[in-house]
Amino acid sequence: LFTACEKNDYFVDSGKANGDFDGTVWEYLNSSHGNWDSLTVAIEHAGVIDIFDTPNSSLTLFGPTNHSINQFLFKTIDEKGNRLYQCVRDIPADLCRRMVLSYVIPEARLRTDFDYEVKGTLTGGTIVETLSGAKLRVYRHKTDYGSISDAGPEELYIHAQESGHIARCVSTDIKPMNGVVHALSTTFQWTEF
Repeated sequence: LFTACEKNDYFVDSGKANGDFDGTVWEYLNSSHGNWDSLTVAIEHAGVIDIFDTPNSSLTLFGPTNHSINQFLFKTIDEKGNRLYQCVRDIPADLCRRMVLSYVIPEARLRTDFDYEVKGTLTGGTIVETLSGAKLRVYRHKTDYGSISDAGPEELYIHAQESGHIARCVSTDIKPMNGVVHALSTTFQWTEF
């Protein structure tokens, strides 16, 4: 027995995403609960809402999503295998603050504002300092398309210089009025850089 859809209206092309957001970074994060609820709780708990909600400021957020933060909560365990934190508010506020600020740089920077990686190495890109003092190497990476070198989509990555953690940005250049948000991959586990 074979079945098939008889209607062609199950797909709706919503067009290209609009990267502009008429509001602050804080308002943007609060407008997309499915992606950013855990991060907004962390920002509140850390006491740094003003950094994200000041209209005349300028910042870049490499945004860890709900999935990234949940991985941290589930994988941060004691010697007996018990979770240390059941929710974001269980994280000590000073640690939460350092973790949140590890993903923020003090000026708005689009994907194209960062240099390319030297392919096949861990060099190249642009070194930036986060509000927590961590050094990140932020770099663009040209991917291949089939057998054609550098013909695929361009990707943006962050590489924490001290810890060695690397994360891919899956959505870049989201532009609230006071900064830029680059969303990190859901497979990345939130951590302190």
